[in-house]
Amino acid sequence: MERLWKWLKDAVMANVFHKDRMDIDRAITRFMDYILRRPEEVLQRLGCAG
Repeated sequence: MERLWKWLKDAVMANVFHKDRMDIDRAITRFMDYILRRPEEVLQRLGCAG
């Protein structure tokens, strides 16, 4: 869970200026859509697959 949280923060929040809360919400939604389409990458990044 912590690795997924770090990945989300790195992808959505790190070094990014969001103009408002809706912009943050859209960025999180894009991230969630991305990881839902790539289960193998998720498992690899979380250390669950080789």
